[in-house]
Amino acid sequence: MSQPPPAASAPPPSSATASASDPKAPRQSVRILRRTIAIVIVVAFSLAAAGGIIVLLGDIESETTYKVIGTTALTGAVSVAAFCGATLIGRRTQWFGIVTIGMAAVTMALSLWFLWGDPLGGPDNYDVWDFLFKTLSSFALLTAVASISALILLLVPRSWMVRIGLPITLGLLGLGTSLVLVTIWVESAWELEWLTRLNGIVWILAALGVVVVPLTSLLLRAGSKPARADRAGETSARSTQPSSSEPSSQPAPALSPSTLDRINAAARAEGITADELIDRLLTAEPRTPSADESR
Repeated sequence: MSQPPPAASAPPPSSATASASDPKAPRQSVRILRRTIAIVIVVAFSLAAAGGIIVLLGDIESETTYKVIGTTALTGAVSVAAFCGATLIGRRTQWFGIVTIGMAAVTMALSLWFLWGDPLGGPDNYDVWDFLFKTLSSFALLTAVASISALILLLVPRSWMVRIGLPITLGLLGLGTSLVLVTIWVESAWELEWLTRLNGIVWILAALGVVVVPLTSLLLRAGSKPARADRAGETSARSTQPSSSEPSSQPAPALSPSTLDRINAAARAEGITADELIDRLLTAEPRTPSADESR
């Protein structure tokens, strides 16, 4: 009797297939990137702080002391802005976080140039020096507004207040930034009284939105916890009672850890929680399968 030929061994899975089947791969890369940015920020700020302490122990009236202290303060401010941008990495708006980090780096470089160097002869070459100073002022403004906007973008629009207040606040920040940029680059804009009034009103409303929208989101979230807890307690109490149609010894169905990881990864990509993702899928309208899918 002839023996059947040996089955061909399956080819080893490629790295692309392995990374696609592993939902933890993108989450792990995002975690590594965040950790790297955090390490860079901590090391840079620690070195600047150490330099500031050292010069304060020496001649406090020297010009070098003021420059080192200014570098320490500048590093701290830019580090906070870069950290705000890093909080968006791994979310749908991570491009904005990367732009924020880039603007913080440019602001740091220009500020150090003005602090330690003499850009193009200083005020003696007024036209070039004025252009560079306006550029530095613009980047500093954009970095500050972008860092604040990055923190606001962390809010999840669960309530109607956040859905309405979030875009309005971001729009006011953008409008206020544009008005300030006009006053920076157009010298005659300072003489326009209506522009000054409009600029002040827009920034007051923007500051109000920056404070009110996050606080409202926190208060609404805190107020909804007891209701959710009651629902959870009611659901657990119902689940403990034996049902007449099902035997009490039947175990409750549970999801596997890999399925839970995939659900969490999909919810994180959408910028929502896993419960909200499941609620969205369960409340979606049923779709009629096509002829090819029904075969």
